[in-house]
Amino acid sequence: MYNPAKIARQKAGLSIGDAAERIGIPVGYLSQIENGQRQVDPDRAEKIAQVYKSEREKIFLASRYAVREVQTENSAKKEVG
Repeated sequence: MYNPAKIARQKAGLSIGDAAERIGIPVGYLSQIENGQRQVDPDRAEKIAQVYKSEREKIFLASRYAVREVQTENSAKKEVG
């Protein structure tokens, strides 16, 4: 499984324990972030990127997008009639 957060940490030469300490979070919490079990708010993502000496966008990519078509009253009438 491709894991940009873990790869960035390893490239920075940090163990998960060292990284968690520098970020200021428990090791288990960082492990959950790396394994995709926990989402990260923008501030924490930025802190992680600083510790890893990387760009936030290279570590935390959007994994899915919700696309939804919105019908207006006029478009609904056009479909029916």
